[in-house]
Amino acid sequence: MAGFVQKKQTKKTYNNILDIIEIREYRQLESELKKYIFNKKELREIEIAYQYAYEKHDGQLRRNGDPYIYHPLSTAYYLAQLKMGPKTIIAGLLHDILEDTPYTVENIEEKFGSEVANLVESVTKVSYFAKENREQLKSEYLRKLYLSMAKDIRVIIIKIADRLHNMLTIRNLPEAKQIIIARETLDIYSAIAHRIGMKNAKSFLEDMSFEVLNPLEYQKTKELMDSDREKRTQNINAIISDIDLYLRKEKHIKLLDIFGRAKTVYSVYRKMNMVGKQFEEINDVLAIRIITKSIDDCYKILGFIHQKYTPLAKRFKDYIATPKNNVYQSLHTTLADNSGSIFEVQIRTEAMDEIAETGAASHWRYKEGEVTDIAKKQKEIDEQIDIFNRILDLDRQTSVDDNSSIKESIENTLKEDLFTASIYVLTPGGAVKTLPYGSTVLDFAYRIHTEVGEKTIGAKINGVFSPINTVLKSGEVVEIKTSSKQEPTHEWLKIVVTAAARNRIKKYLSAKMTDENIKDKKEENRLIAKKVEATINAYINQKDWRWKRKSNDEILESVKKLGFATLEDFLLAQAKGDYTIAEATDLVYIDKNYSKDDEALENIKSKVVNNLDLKNDIVIDGITNIKTSLASCCMPIPYEDVVGYVSKGSGIKVHLKECFNISNPEDQKRLIAVQWNSAVAETHFYTTKICYYGIDRPNLIYDVSKVLTSLKASIINANIATDEKLLTCSGVLTIKIKNSDQLNQIISAIKSIPSINEVERGYKKR
Repeated sequence: MAGFVQKKQTKKTYNNILDIIEIREYRQLESELKKYIFNKKELREIEIAYQYAYEKHDGQLRRNGDPYIYHPLSTAYYLAQLKMGPKTIIAGLLHDILEDTPYTVENIEEKFGSEVANLVESVTKVSYFAKENREQLKSEYLRKLYLSMAKDIRVIIIKIADRLHNMLTIRNLPEAKQIIIARETLDIYSAIAHRIGMKNAKSFLEDMSFEVLNPLEYQKTKELMDSDREKRTQNINAIISDIDLYLRKEKHIKLLDIFGRAKTVYSVYRKMNMVGKQFEEINDVLAIRIITKSIDDCYKILGFIHQKYTPLAKRFKDYIATPKNNVYQSLHTTLADNSGSIFEVQIRTEAMDEIAETGAASHWRYKEGEVTDIAKKQKEIDEQIDIFNRILDLDRQTSVDDNSSIKESIENTLKEDLFTASIYVLTPGGAVKTLPYGSTVLDFAYRIHTEVGEKTIGAKINGVFSPINTVLKSGEVVEIKTSSKQEPTHEWLKIVVTAAARNRIKKYLSAKMTDENIKDKKEENRLIAKKVEATINAYINQKDWRWKRKSNDEILESVKKLGFATLEDFLLAQAKGDYTIAEATDLVYIDKNYSKDDEALENIKSKVVNNLDLKNDIVIDGITNIKTSLASCCMPIPYEDVVGYVSKGSGIKVHLKECFNISNPEDQKRLIAVQWNSAVAETHFYTTKICYYGIDRPNLIYDVSKVLTSLKASIINANIATDEKLLTCSGVLTIKIKNSDQLNQIISAIKSIPSINEVERGYKKR
């Protein structure tokens, strides 16, 4: 990276992908190919493919007026930088032929062979489906995309190369289409690139998408990074020089390279907004990467720098001993020097660094004379990534299962289970399994095999027996324990977090219900539906959502839109586990679009007073010195919509307009208009309450308190309750804050904490 000390550059590092994938002449591609392909026959085949693409796309222009051939050229050029083989390069050059010209897959097969034709056809199927359905990303689109990747990962590598160039030239499209494509890129393609270890591509897809989707935040974050870049660069350079000098004294260590690595704009933004950190608190905006010859040298260097600098507790990660399931390997450690500067160091071999940038694509790197075995290549990659067999298994499951709810859940299964994984758990045999954060023993058991999951009674975690609801952590060795008498129950749906496990439990429970011999099915169904509706009504009452409840006709209309003939049919589906109580309520019983937020906001804006001459934070029209106090039932805070209630002997009590305690008709005569005086209110802190509900787990209260501390809120009191049988928890927190903006920030931040299902304001509504 420019500006950092580099003692020996062992590889070409592309720091600006925007400079390297927009090419306009074949000789630029040819020059890149000749760096690693020396077989003249293979080079000639690629040139013939270029000439074929040039001829078929002749006369076609891109939106900016450029010849269309620039796009397949740029796609192939990026594939060449990954050192892909000739057939992959040819497929990159031809990937738009079937879509944009009258030529067929048979034409391509006749000219270039079946392997190239299959690649081009697979890329075309995915691309066509995406264009037809971009405004609504359906599960079938994701299924086609992921299934093509599972059968031959080169399809998605070509699609990523294609998407990189499309994002580079996205400004030529209408703004509305830019947003659709950028959102698709961020949600799907960057996630896939991350999952298969293509860090370089993932980083640039994220940044380019982020700049389109949120240009103001992109620029704001970039300016933060640029504001003290020179100072941070000087500090990192000084530390690099010290480490380099220190390590080169050790003659038995082979140090290949040492340089600085900057975080991307999107990764800094995400860390600030999802973790709640200030920019100054991010210690790895600039980090140091050390490249060495062997794994032994990695650990030796780690020992030496831990002697020279102070390692921070719980900030060391060994991804060499327990690699991530996107083939990434490295040692990470966070250190502090004598001046108090905190910095991250990554230590890896040259091979690890190459794989860290290109991921699964490295398995398809060109080797002269190699005979390609696609199935064998896929198996080798899957042994490290643990993804393709699960995609194929899920496809087989949905192909033979007629249960519509299972088919419709494929999108969530793929997106949640396969591309948001963050923990890595080991089997007793040392195999690494990837699971989403918060996964339990039961999730892990179903990941091993459906039959194992159905018979699970617990597990030995690092040799200690633990129940099925135990939340797993990265690096733990888990041995599943089973019993032939065990079978899934509805309670299990509350334990698992992975969509794959949930679908298999639902399938088992549905089959079991179907197989049972019910003597009076009609009456039984009526009783079940009645019980479910009573539970839903109780849930609505508990949430104080009666004012949001739909009419009976509206409820029936909602049921029919979901494909059910009667309300009873829908309630029976809920009883089978197709919907949770919360989902059933949200989909059918309440009007979730009903909101007075906009009206309330306008009222608040029009009623804010800013008068330093008045001493009260609440002002009553025409009266400046009357006694007022904030009601303890609803605890209003600036600048919420409030009203005064003339009490008997206690002055004016200020309530939220939604407060349940002033909802009776006889109370209306005692209400008067009041306003916030911002000049006084800004100097005060106010007490209010929030409630949260979720799944109980260790350290949950700690995580909540950490969020409150980071957002500068003081906790006055906390009442916590747990249900050991249901494994749920709830809490009521009394906090001191400045205003409603801060409260909304707090609620949003707590909602993002793993295991938290719902957060709401702690007062009763009408």
